[in-house]
Amino acid sequence: IELTVTELWMVHALARFPGHVKDRDALMRDANIVVDDGTITSHIKRIRRKFQAVDPQFDAIETVYGMGYRWRTPG
Repeated sequence: IELTVTELWMVHALARFPGHVKDRDALMRDANIVVDDGTITSHIKRIRRKFQAVDPQFDAIETVYGMGYRWRTPG
């Protein structure tokens, strides 16, 4: 899966601690970027699409409304 550096850092931040919610500020810190909330949302959508192109069943990135995102734990 081809990811940009920013996308890679976001995936790393989420997958490193499965089940833990990362808010947008934490994702920005981990990716070493400063952007608005909409841009973070766009990055997450692009990441999901890239994984789903390889695995249509991919659903590991979960939106936790009002809080942020987390890498879904298996099971």
